[in-house]
Amino acid sequence: MEFKIVDIQQDKNLKCYSILTVVRIHYFIEFVNPIHEEKGNIDEQREVLQTRSAKIIRNQMVEDLKKGGILPPIVLGSICKEEIDENNFYMFIKNNNDIIILDGMQRIQALKDAAKNSDINHDLRVEFWFAQDEETLVYRMLVLNSGQIPWGIDKQLAVVFKPILQKLEKTIYNLEYLIKNKKYKQAEIVELFLSFTSRKVRIDKRQQLAEYHAALDIMSLIREKSGHIIDKFENILKLMIEIDELFSKIENRYVFNNQTVRIGFMVACAEKTFGLLGSNTQKDHELVENDFGKIISKLSDIILQVSSQDIDERRYFLRLDILEEKLRSIPKEKHRQAFLDGFKVIFSEDEINSFGVCWYKMD
Repeated sequence: MEFKIVDIQQDKNLKCYSILTVVRIHYFIEFVNPIHEEKGNIDEQREVLQTRSAKIIRNQMVEDLKKGGILPPIVLGSICKEEIDENNFYMFIKNNNDIIILDGMQRIQALKDAAKNSDINHDLRVEFWFAQDEETLVYRMLVLNSGQIPWGIDKQLAVVFKPILQKLEKTIYNLEYLIKNKKYKQAEIVELFLSFTSRKVRIDKRQQLAEYHAALDIMSLIREKSGHIIDKFENILKLMIEIDELFSKIENRYVFNNQTVRIGFMVACAEKTFGLLGSNTQKDHELVENDFGKIISKLSDIILQVSSQDIDERRYFLRLDILEEKLRSIPKEKHRQAFLDGFKVIFSEDEINSFGVCWYKMD
């Protein structure tokens, strides 16, 4: 057994396992190289940095390794719904296609560089982090990457939240096709998720990611265990896409094929589900589930209603004439908030016969 288990700890809060191991460097390189070559098994993972400062740091790591230096533990991760112990750990890591590099891309490159021209083969510490679902894996990735800005902002968002995107592409019909055909961008879906979790119509991505306010919002909801936040987002996104598709043949419709509208819609759903920011409604799990059920019911009713309409009836349902008139009097920078205010009407009215009632509430 090439990986020697040093310690196994269970995170009882998130129901995850951390397994600290030591392994000979040459075996670890052999084990991790296919993963490293695939950019950590995370799409769009950053390449090995080639900046002058990065090369200086990496070269110093190489020299340290040749002299017997020890690197901080490299962290690998995987989704696993079973309990982990010494008996089954080796079975779970046997297929390294399911393992991703959470932390250590640059250190692994230094190990590979050092091994080319020397006979280094001392022990290396490697931590395996087994999470039961995408939520907790993302939580761990955020903790590990807190404060680091290694990519462009949009790319980092897409990479850090890749487990969520992969889950959504598998479970929401047609989403992968819509992404490939650029009707939905991955970065836009991530922004929708951040808006849903933070209940904010405008995410200053540079500030939010640099200071990790958005990450803290997500962590808070995960820790509160508010009825599986990703599942709730997935259900609402699925229904929003269905509504979007129902109106797809209407030209110049703006509604739901525009990120501004989508953000307002998502935050309206989030506020109805978790309450206003500062209200602590998300801690009342029974109320959260009850309100979320009402959202699903109301949106499903709208889908059923519009599905039975012809193209002219659907065009009337949108009431684009009212929307256009309203938007003329609202500054563009306030459009997201205006759509949030408008879409709240969906959940306050017993019946919605057109979106006109929403547009009249836009200010």
